[in-house]
Amino acid sequence: MPEDAFLRSTFCPRSGLAQLMPAVYPMNHSSAARDADSVRYIVLRKLASGLRHTLLGELQSIQFFAELAGRLMDRGTEDAKMRECVGKLPGASQAAVVTCRSVIEWLRPEDGSTTTVGEALTQCLRLVADDWSMRGIAATIDVADGAGETQVSRPTVRELIVTSLLVLSDATPGPLDIRADALLDDGDIVLRFSSRPSTRSAMLSPSPVYHSLTLDDLSLLAADHGVSCDCSEGTASLRLHGSAAAAV
Repeated sequence: MPEDAFLRSTFCPRSGLAQLMPAVYPMNHSSAARDADSVRYIVLRKLASGLRHTLLGELQSIQFFAELAGRLMDRGTEDAKMRECVGKLPGASQAAVVTCRSVIEWLRPEDGSTTTVGEALTQCLRLVADDWSMRGIAATIDVADGAGETQVSRPTVRELIVTSLLVLSDATPGPLDIRADALLDDGDIVLRFSSRPSTRSAMLSPSPVYHSLTLDDLSLLAADHGVSCDCSEGTASLRLHGSAAAAV
């Protein structure tokens, strides 16, 4: 069965979400947990393009060096250029392995895994912003002293940062300025996201959005992670309390 057909047979729309079929859940699985998983599915679907490009970018470099080395070998060439190509393969392969493992963690996060706030913001923005430059969307990250190197739960912060960015970009179809701030406040990590329309031109016309995410969806995921969430139109603020922000 094709992957999309399988997904369509497993997920069915309800209340604007791709609600998971109740049969796949234990009897004690709450309605809120099912709704949170529905949002997670939508987030992954929206990330598909960015995840694909991230993987292909690494694999294509390996393919390039391998094909070039192969052509040189076919010509019987054993010069410095061929040695250079072959010498680059181990580094490119190692980078691809690291990237592939990171992408897999999006699908199946490791329990207890952590990352820094700065790394999480950079990585999430890279995935979400796959086509932002073409859509006229620009993003700015501002990390306060001491916040960037703070360790946080990788599954929690990745999911909530990505969802926050998607919520803001879904809300405004045209050019947009998005800002992400991270700061320390009384031992907690506070992540603030805001957006405002921009007059910059876009190379791509607005297209229909697959399941627009809302601030309610973000609040649902935040509650599932035990993270405080304060949302209003065009803004979202997440507070990771001391224990979560210092998780190791």
